[in-house]
Amino acid sequence: MKISILISNISKTGGTERAVVTLANMLSEYAQVEILSFTKTDTKKSYYKISNKVSIVFLNNEALEPKILNKIKWSINTVSLLNKYFKEISTDIIISTGHNYNWLIPFINSNKNAKKIACEHIVYSSIPIISRLFMKLTYRFLDKIVVLSEVAAQSFYKYSKVVVIPNAIPFKAQVESQLVEKQILLVGRLSPEKGLDRLIPIASRIKKIFPDWKIVVLGDGPERTLLTEKIKESVLQDFVILKGAVKDVENYYLNSSIYIMTSYFEAFPMVLLEAQSFGLPIVAYDCPEGPSQIIKNNCNGYLINNGDINDFVDKISILIKNNDIRKQFGKNAKNNANQYTESKVVEKWISLFTEMDLYV
Repeated sequence: MKISILISNISKTGGTERAVVTLANMLSEYAQVEILSFTKTDTKKSYYKISNKVSIVFLNNEALEPKILNKIKWSINTVSLLNKYFKEISTDIIISTGHNYNWLIPFINSNKNAKKIACEHIVYSSIPIISRLFMKLTYRFLDKIVVLSEVAAQSFYKYSKVVVIPNAIPFKAQVESQLVEKQILLVGRLSPEKGLDRLIPIASRIKKIFPDWKIVVLGDGPERTLLTEKIKESVLQDFVILKGAVKDVENYYLNSSIYIMTSYFEAFPMVLLEAQSFGLPIVAYDCPEGPSQIIKNNCNGYLINNGDINDFVDKISILIKNNDIRKQFGKNAKNNANQYTESKVVEKWISLFTEMDLYV
């Protein structure tokens, strides 16, 4: 059986890109898998480590731009490129991975009348109204919509048949953090939805109480310049350390004792599961939709009322001062992460394929 996974640009860094690579690697043990990357790029490879069993095809379309006329042109080109490709290359399953192009999949004609599955990695409320209109028109022609949580499923049932399959943790943590380093970690794209503006007042107060600790931020993105300026304005250069995108993220998990998330919204944040797999307790805002699906409050971390800076600082302080709580939360976090191993998640995908009369 052959599976084709579609994504905008596999050479980029980000949660969707990492999830796609993990999915492709998992499924390549059971079927022939290819990734179709739409966007023209000089980097003809995946940023994340990919199995040699997975092939990557670059379709060399222009990058998607926000203006509506550009989106229409991009959509037409994308459908044309995909139809041309699948006219020559047959496949059994098409898995699309982003709302900007999931709605285009019903317009694809394949040699084998491939089953079409749309994966949604984004909080529904953040999807633009125009995109929801296109979804309403076309999603009913999909065979399945895969979402990451039961909360997300409630928003998509109106469109088509929905199944919940979470992302798998992309690596196996062989060892756990000893939770002794005076380091707090945050990993993610430096973009507005990550709430990094909310990090600054938290960091300022933590520095006053615990000046021997530091906060390390991994990731890159459009907010980096602004965040750098805010760090300087608040005199936090020696306390909030921006490391950019790194390859050895596992080492940072191992050398941290607390993980934090300040996002305004998250679908199903894999970084929380990654942190848990290394036994890190978490402090995160209870934003829509994802953190509450992963964090059990007062068990493996703290869920903070969205925007409550005082409580956020208080809970970090508790974890810093109380080694026993830190370790117990870390142990519980590790146990929770074990539910999202590759072996358990791939079983759900195989079960879905079987339900659709597809066999690997």
